[in-house]
Amino acid sequence: MAGSEFDVVIVGGRCAGATLSTVLAQHGVKVCVVDKAGFPSETLSTCVFQSNGVEVLRRIGVLEEILAAGASVIRGATVTSTHQKFTVDLDPDSYGTLLGMRRTTMDAILIGHAARAGAEVRTQCPVEDVIFEDGRARGVRTRAGEIRARVVIGADGRYSTVARSVGAREYCTRPGGRVPTWSFYEGVDPDQGLFFGAVGGTRGGSTAFLGLPLDGQFLATVAVPTAEAEGYLGDRYTQFDARLRLFPELAAAVEGATRVGPIRVLQKWHSYFRESAGSGWALVGDAGNFKDYSLGQGQSDAFRQAEYLAGRLVAGLAPGADLDSELADWWRWRDRDAWQLYWANCLLGEPYLPDAVADGLFGLAAADDAVALDFARIFNKSVTTLRAAATPARLARIAPRMVGSQLATPSGGLVRDTRATAEMATFTAKLLAQHPRSPWNRRHPPRAHDDRRVPGLS
Repeated sequence: MAGSEFDVVIVGGRCAGATLSTVLAQHGVKVCVVDKAGFPSETLSTCVFQSNGVEVLRRIGVLEEILAAGASVIRGATVTSTHQKFTVDLDPDSYGTLLGMRRTTMDAILIGHAARAGAEVRTQCPVEDVIFEDGRARGVRTRAGEIRARVVIGADGRYSTVARSVGAREYCTRPGGRVPTWSFYEGVDPDQGLFFGAVGGTRGGSTAFLGLPLDGQFLATVAVPTAEAEGYLGDRYTQFDARLRLFPELAAAVEGATRVGPIRVLQKWHSYFRESAGSGWALVGDAGNFKDYSLGQGQSDAFRQAEYLAGRLVAGLAPGADLDSELADWWRWRDRDAWQLYWANCLLGEPYLPDAVADGLFGLAAADDAVALDFARIFNKSVTTLRAAATPARLARIAPRMVGSQLATPSGGLVRDTRATAEMATFTAKLLAQHPRSPWNRRHPPRAHDDRRVPGLS
């Protein structure tokens, strides 16, 4: 392998890396994608693919293979808060195609498709670091030798070797508010839809839930407030089943089914952005931006990011083009595209989302199918902001009920909800202050030599 020369080397061959390598190969770019894993193999994932990401799979020509392999088409969702519930029709004609599929199946299909498109695929090939010459990334060192390239792309997840090697700093970080645990089941009705909710507990926190059918299995997720995690994990199997009963519809979906494998746990995690472009390198997918799983957008964001980055790379690799300028454009676009729903995911992932707020908003959706569909479309970014769904007119309809709900709570309820709202406002202000282009950022000001490559939010 020593002496290998490519236009682009991509470290990481899952959703972002495989998709990026496919698009580049389809455009005649000489690309090599390497991954430390072999395929098929499991990875952390909600296993849900929003319709905006599914459309990318359609455009690159792999969707029919994915459907033929048994991906579940999800046609409805049940959404709950502590005292409210609504259901919404997610028929492809009104919402777009929403899929559930295990990553062991999906990732193997994607990397195989990349190879057939013309990308050179090297699996079980750990990367040790990035090669720099004259301040530019020029390739990577693997245990099998060097791979040289004009551009190095990190698509290697939260613990990105590329991000570490290039010194990419984090910004707009947020600790995880809940500890997610999840389990796979066999024997669940394959026509079950999507389940999503957050139900309050006795100590002011809330337990979050996600459930969906996959290719031959069903995924159920229970996420508990971080402060309650130690007691919960001490008897996780009993606690998982007990908490699941707080969402009766999801509990009923897996009743009588067989759990497959252990209950998985994610403990050490946080949400972040990373600096995602520099001299001859860029980060894509979780390597550059990781967020709370609440809205299940990680995979589809990876597909969409890969497609956009591919366009910038094709343009930047053309004779006479300014490659670094194209990479900087990629970074700016990623932040603009991700910011608002990064914020929404972080807020939904907080363990103290006030019941009165969630119940009020979900009550609107329960009473009006159009509102319910607007809320659902936040997931696939066809409604791009929470404000577009929670319009002033709609909020005005529920404000009296929200106030009445707070005043009617037992002693301490109003204080708790008011404190939670204040904490969320403070959290949002901190995120804004951490952004590299924020005028309030004093801790990590932009690097002078990278100023033109630091993204803005507008």
